[in-house]
Amino acid sequence: MTVSRRTALVRLATLWATPLVVRAADSPRALVVDFMISSGRQRTAWAQLINTFATLNPDLTIVANEFPQEDYKRHFATRLVREPVDLAFWFAGARLREAVRRGLLRPIDNRDTLQALGVRFTPASLDALQHEGKAYGAPVSFYPWGFFYHRPLFASLGLKPPADWSAFLAVSAKLRAAGVIPTAVGARNGWPAAAWFDYFNLRTNGIGFHRQLLAGEVPFGDPRVQGALTPWREMLRRGDFLAESVTEDWDACLPHLYRKAVGMVLLGAFAASKFPPQLAAEIGFFPFPQLNPQVPRAEEAPLDVVVLPARGHNPDGAQRFLRFLAQHEALNVFNRESGMLSPRTDTAAEREPLRRAGRDLLDQARGLAFFFDRDARADLVEPAFAAMREFLLPPHDLNRLLQRLETARRAGST
Repeated sequence: MTVSRRTALVRLATLWATPLVVRAADSPRALVVDFMISSGRQRTAWAQLINTFATLNPDLTIVANEFPQEDYKRHFATRLVREPVDLAFWFAGARLREAVRRGLLRPIDNRDTLQALGVRFTPASLDALQHEGKAYGAPVSFYPWGFFYHRPLFASLGLKPPADWSAFLAVSAKLRAAGVIPTAVGARNGWPAAAWFDYFNLRTNGIGFHRQLLAGEVPFGDPRVQGALTPWREMLRRGDFLAESVTEDWDACLPHLYRKAVGMVLLGAFAASKFPPQLAAEIGFFPFPQLNPQVPRAEEAPLDVVVLPARGHNPDGAQRFLRFLAQHEALNVFNRESGMLSPRTDTAAEREPLRRAGRDLLDQARGLAFFFDRDARADLVEPAFAAMREFLLPPHDLNRLLQRLETARRAGST
C-alpha cells in the first residue's frame, strides 16, 4: 500500500481540495470520501482513520478529499450534484434534513450496516440521522459547548464556576471590580455569537420551543424570544464583553483568556485543541448557567456525521466504511486525537479533565441541540449571523435584532 498527496483544483467555484489517495491494490472502482478539515490535529486524525480502513480493505482504492471548513460548507451541495462522491462529512440537524429533501442523499438499505450502527452508537446520535423512518449515515463526532475559564484567576478572586444566572452575574461583577472583562466573543464570522442566542433561548424557553423557532414556525417577535434575550442585551450594555473581540475570529479570544484580560469564554470543546500545552492546565470548564429552573437542561452538542451521497458509484464500499466506523476502535481513536467525543457506546472513561467534564455534561443533558446554523432553516442562517454581529455593537438594539430575524423568517416563508 502506498500513500501519496497532491493538491488538485476542483472545478467548483474557487474550492481547493487536497486528496489523500490510498492505493492498496488495483481496483476497478475507487471509494471517494469527502471530509471537512478545521484543524491540523483533525487532519492528522482523519488520515490515520483512512489508513486504518485501507489496511483492512486492501481491495479498495480510497480517494479521501480534504476541504477547508468554510469552503466545504459553502460548496457541499454543488459538489454532491456534480461529483460521484460515495461518502461525505456533514452535520446532523436541519442541514441533514434539507440535503435529504433535495435528493442529495440516499438512505442506508443494508441490514448488516443498520444492525452494526444500532449496536455501537448512542440512541440520541442515531436518532439525529433519521428522516421519515430512514437512516442516512453514521455518527462520527460530537462535542459540548460551555464556558472555558481561567482557573488561577478565579481562585485568586475566590470565585467558583456559577451554576445559575444570579451566581453568574455575581462572578461577572467581581471580575469587573478586579479590572477583568467578564467575557469575549470573536464574532467576525457570526456563529460564535449564535451560541449566546441558542443558550439564552434554550435555558429560558426549552428545547422544544427552540426547535420551533429556528424552523421558522414561531415569529421572532414572540415575547418569549425578547424575554430570553434581554439578559444578553443587559450584559452588552454593562460592558461584560471585550469590545475589540467582536470583530475578531473565534480563536483570537483565547489569548485574552490566557492573559487574564477576560475571565471566561463561551466556546465549543474544539477550543481546547488551541490551548498551549504549558497553559492547558490553567483552563477549566463549566456549563452555561441555569436561567429558569423549571426548564429541563438542554446542551449544545453539534453532531458530525458521514452521509451517503445519492450519486455515489461504490455503494458496497460505502457500506463497508459505515460498518468500520461502528465496529472498529479506530473511530474512538480518531475522536481522542481530534479532541472530539465519540458517539459510540464503548468508549473508555475520559482521563483528561476537560474531556471528562464535557462527557459528563452531555450524559446528564435532557436534550441536545446541534447549534444555530445546523438547527435553523437554511435561509435564516446568514441573515441571523449578520443581525447578531450588528447587535453586538452599540447601541445593542434588541428590537432591531428581532425585526431583522423576523424579516428573514417571513422572506423565507413566501
